[in-house]
Amino acid sequence: MRARAAVIVIALVMAMVAVSWAQDKADVGMEKPGLFKPGDTIVFNVSLDAPIPKGAHLELHISPISSVIEDILLVQNDMGDAKTFQISYKLPEGALPGKWHMSGIYLFLPGSRKSNKITFPKNLSFKVEGKPYQIPKKADVTVGH
Repeated sequence: MRARAAVIVIALVMAMVAVSWAQDKADVGMEKPGLFKPGDTIVFNVSLDAPIPKGAHLELHISPISSVIEDILLVQNDMGDAKTFQISYKLPEGALPGKWHMSGIYLFLPGSRKSNKITFPKNLSFKVEGKPYQIPKKADVTVGH
């Protein structure tokens, strides 16, 4: 009897994990994938598996695939109960040239400072052209009076 109850509990836990995993998915595409220049507008088409709760907002993060950290935050507010929408963003003039990617999608529920990460199945990437430039990686610092 105990073994049967344990099997039922394990099956319920696994089902709850599967349902919660399935609910947190998004499909993200780009208006015109390919090559971008600093200052160009990039458009992301987002399709969620469920509507956004009222008052919640999404954050999309894009960043270069390199050793340099340049995380750019794209926020989508006032979506109503939409499941599909577009987020457009003008790349900064100093955007690091090279390959970039979507590094995360996060859902913030109303009044929350913590987020729920939403998975997206595509390895969404794009290229930013431009002249490479050096990024400082080391500093010497002294203390004086």
